[in-house]
Amino acid sequence: MAFNSMQTTQAPSILRKETSFELEGKKFKAILLPSCQDELFVDAGCDSVFQTRDYHAALEAAPPGRMQFWYVRLECDDEVIGMLSFQIKDFNPGDSLKKHAEKNFIQKMRYRLASQIKLDVLCLGNTTVTGDYGFCFSKKIELRLQTLLMMQSIDWLLTLPEFRKIKMIFIKDFDSDIFKDIPGTHYCSMYHAIDTQPSMIMQVPTEWKKLDHYLSALKSKYRIRANKALEKSANLERIELDADQIEALEPELHALYRKVVGDVGFNLFILSPDYFSTIKKSLGDKFKLWIYRDKGELISFFTVIEDGDILDAHFLGYDPKVNEKYKLYMTMLIRLIELATEKGFHKLQFSRTATEIKSSVGAEGIPMWAYLRLRNRVFNSLLPRVYNFFKPDLSWEARHPFR
Repeated sequence: MAFNSMQTTQAPSILRKETSFELEGKKFKAILLPSCQDELFVDAGCDSVFQTRDYHAALEAAPPGRMQFWYVRLECDDEVIGMLSFQIKDFNPGDSLKKHAEKNFIQKMRYRLASQIKLDVLCLGNTTVTGDYGFCFSKKIELRLQTLLMMQSIDWLLTLPEFRKIKMIFIKDFDSDIFKDIPGTHYCSMYHAIDTQPSMIMQVPTEWKKLDHYLSALKSKYRIRANKALEKSANLERIELDADQIEALEPELHALYRKVVGDVGFNLFILSPDYFSTIKKSLGDKFKLWIYRDKGELISFFTVIEDGDILDAHFLGYDPKVNEKYKLYMTMLIRLIELATEKGFHKLQFSRTATEIKSSVGAEGIPMWAYLRLRNRVFNSLLPRVYNFFKPDLSWEARHPFR
């Protein structure tokens, strides 16, 4: 990855701010941008569609409730060497524990206590997707320096009036422990690693060209299970929608999405009601949405985002009342695999949640690293114990469906 060299200009935006700091004997400049539409926002050289201006523009146009967006452009010797993406969101952990509230007395107490907590959270990363999309650096910036630049940028943001209400910092998702690269620094004790569900990823062999190739690779019991799901849903009508059709059906799509989002063990956001039409208009053919109808009635949908050689399984929705009858969720997972094989994608990103059923169709759990920090030093020292008290049960059993 190589960023295009760009000269820093004096910005007309009254919200744009900048600072400079020295690290590893080099001087860096950080520029705070209030929008991806700012002319200093750069996505050249970034590897993923989730780091592009088009994607961020869609999020800004249809933001999850009360979410704000900020970006930091990093420069060295008048050359762009990195971009950081931040989100600000108010957070009540009780919202994420509602589905656990009726399980037993302890869970009820946890829910009641969690509901009393309200925090403004600054997130380095993207809370709406799984992956390391919160940062993008030039290849010549080594991992140690990347981590220090991220930490310095966060420290700077917390000094600004726009971020005075921030109580918690959340940084996500990394494929390894970023603090092992800066041992002995105060950041190692300031940020606390937290348990997260793994990223569920399925490698797609190049020899798979259609769904039958996938089914043939399964062990007998898993192949029987997949075929039964396909048989139950065989009479349903499956339709890919264009932008106008998505917009026309958006209220129904959002209602189906809301029916399943409550089952997520830990959720920081609810999508905007016009999210799907907005992202379709912004990403075009890279975003696709299919619906299922039963005798004309809309009962489910799923979406994907094409990200290079990765097919990203995005959001979905279904009516839980008919899910079991037609094995809707299982059917949609299988259809995602079919799309990946037919279109030649090398990897299928299933995201988090529903880990066991995704494992049963062939996805592997890839650990991801995330960290929390409370701004108050005393409360921050207690954070690991508080987090362990409130966190939902994330245990699951991996399946091995392939022969």
